Amino acid sequence: MKLGQYLKFSAAVILTALAVVATATQSFAQLPGEASSFNAEVVGGTLLLQGTYSEARNGGGLLSVWRGATNNQVWMSLNNGRPFTIGGTVTFQSPTVAPWGEDGFMVFHTGDNGEIWYTPVFGDGANSGTWTAVPGNFTNLPVSVAQMGPNSNNLYLVYRGLGNDLRVWGTWYNFTTNTWAKAENISGGSANNAPGVSMNNATNQLTVTVQGTDNQLWMTHQTLGASGWNSWLPKGAFTENTPHSAACANGNMVVSILNGNGNPEFAKFDGFGSQQSGWSVDTLLSTSSPVQLTANGNTLYSLMSRTFDGGTQQQGFWQQIYDCQ
Repeated sequence: MKLGQYLKFSAAVILTALAVVATATQSFAQLPGEASSFNAEVVGGTLLLQGTYSEARNGGGLLSVWRGATNNQVWMSLNNGRPFTIGGTVTFQSPTVAPWGEDGFMVFHTGDNGEIWYTPVFGDGANSGTWTAVPGNFTNLPVSVAQMGPNSNNLYLVYRGLGNDLRVWGTWYNFTTNTWAKAENISGGSANNAPGVSMNNATNQLTVTVQGTDNQLWMTHQTLGASGWNSWLPKGAFTENTPHSAACANGNMVVSILNGNGNPEFAKFDGFGSQQSGWSVDTLLSTSSPVQLTANGNTLYSLMSRTFDGGTQQQGFWQQIYDCQ
């Protein structure tokens, strides 16, 4: 189970109840603990969406966020409960969420004018009812955000530039001063798509992953408090969309890519970005959207969507992909 028995139905119950899914999609389990099937996501009912979805855990709670299936609103679900929205949102990209503080969350989305907006959601579901723009930062693609350490109120945000600006930008939110730092082009990097960022609390490092302008997976990392980012390193694997990373509590990491057939692939890395396994390929499930990763202690999960009903709708699925223990 992803968060606990009370938050997830069994795969058998879910897949029996959903008319749109006859069987779980089988995969070739190659990483330790990788499950042999995908499971339909539950958010008070079936998760229908556009693009992909994002999840974060904090203080025993789980918040899921996605772009509506039939509208361009940001939708959320706390602990797999009934979906809700905050204020009026218009987005053409998938939103994202990161843990914030001891039990809260911060939700981000790209507005229809390229501005980056964020709003807090607290562990009991309380929220401000409004969104705030990250000043002076613009993109027409999804953004990625990481909490800068356990229980931290500071956040690191990465995005690719607006339009023809292929540069990979990073900025961070300082809770003490309630300000955003001036954005920096991370180690001079450029990308064909939106970047991803994750925090490794065991090594005290941020990791950024991108689909380079050569469509190859590139990675860099920075220890919190360091003066700059390490150089970008190519990893010899190619991806059709944004690669993502996530770290277990013990420091081991997994990176996701999307191959030319639309199949997700996963590989294990150590806490400093060195690859420790080959790529595990899920050949019977394909998507055109990025495959998000999320951690729960020493267990990692993939989040993705696939089309059905003749390609007119998308549904969210999750899979356990790695058990670090």
